Amino acid sequence: MKEKGAKMGILTPTLFAETVFDIDFSMLIKKGIKVLIFDIDNTLAATSVKKPSKEIVEWLAAVKAKGFKVCFVSNNSKRRVHDFSDGLDVFYLHRALKPFTVSFLRVAKKYNAKNEEVCVIGDQIFTDIWGANWAKMMSVLIAPLSDDEGFGIKLKRFLEKVILKQKFMVIGNPVRHSVSPILHSEIYRFYNINAKYGKERVEKEDIRRLIEKYKKVGIRGFNITVPHKQNIMPYLDEISEDAKKIGAVNTVKIVNDKLFGYNTDGAGFVAQLSCKVENARIKIIGAGGSAMSLVNALAAKNPQEIIIYNRTIANAQGIAQKYDKVFARNISEFSPQDCDILINTTSVGLSPNVSESPISNLEGISKDTVVYDLIYKPPITKFMQMAMDKGCQAHNGYKMLIYQGIIAAEIWFGKSLINDELVDIIIERLENEV
Repeated sequence: MKEKGAKMGILTPTLFAETVFDIDFSMLIKKGIKVLIFDIDNTLAATSVKKPSKEIVEWLAAVKAKGFKVCFVSNNSKRRVHDFSDGLDVFYLHRALKPFTVSFLRVAKKYNAKNEEVCVIGDQIFTDIWGANWAKMMSVLIAPLSDDEGFGIKLKRFLEKVILKQKFMVIGNPVRHSVSPILHSEIYRFYNINAKYGKERVEKEDIRRLIEKYKKVGIRGFNITVPHKQNIMPYLDEISEDAKKIGAVNTVKIVNDKLFGYNTDGAGFVAQLSCKVENARIKIIGAGGSAMSLVNALAAKNPQEIIIYNRTIANAQGIAQKYDKVFARNISEFSPQDCDILINTTSVGLSPNVSESPISNLEGISKDTVVYDLIYKPPITKFMQMAMDKGCQAHNGYKMLIYQGIIAAEIWFGKSLINDELVDIIIERLENEV
């Protein structure tokens, strides 16, 4: 297993980017990078394009203006590399014999740079990335600009897809019934993302061992479900401010063996809301982890007030004291009146206890109140039916589940993924599977 992990490591880039224009150069500066080595074909221009575009010329000038030394290292012929580089005032090496490191090391020596101060940017893992890792340099893998390539390159592309299939997981205990693999597989299918998603049950005492395993086998991120949303936190290198305030992490991104923790639950709920939060009067039933996530996200949207109702009022007070315009009440004081958004965050009414509701009635509720129940099994809870009988809109927890998962994927892939059509596809798939 270790030997396999080592082989995979030599072919794994430090970072991914769709195009060279998507590279975060401020981040490279922070990492101490001083020299940038670019491949040419299918990185800066399609193989059939003889000269760089005006956009690339201007972009390279801007990159150099940031203080980077820029050069081209290509396995192509001298004529190809010379013609492409002509007029750019860029040092270049042709017939570089990548992945052998001789050309990379020559560039480092020319600019008196340490290997760790050099970043190689290219579109092929068997030349650019392998060579960079062999030379102990940083690397960025770019998606190829064109599929106009010979048979040999196309064969390597096929092997790249197998090797670079990104892997993600959900961990918890239990985790057997998690629908996260279904949700994420639909995201990957919709956007044609080369990734797979699995699930793994883990005991609290085995979390550290699991993390080390994930680092070795190249897992790029994982979700966390009960009971480990708090248990994971001591093992993380950095935690987002929202997750710190909530006191729980449900999403981890792994970058260069460092673990970054986030909480997407509240953001997922806000993203799927069908009504505005600003100046809204919000009532929340329950004071557990889900309530904390929702209050954190909703309080940032400037509501008129948020009232948390719970049997153990101390739990509600523990949340309310962290925010302005958030108040705690005993569940016995609950009234559905004077409320624009009403949310059940408890598990009361969850299948198989479908005849139960967290409150006994909704007498006096306005038909304009929008009601949410975070439960999604059954799809219409007794609490929701009570609201619908009063003429209210009522929504289950499906969309929150879906949106928090999509936002987690956005963290992993660094791009916007929320799409109404995708959400509808996932809902249909979950309704057929769950």
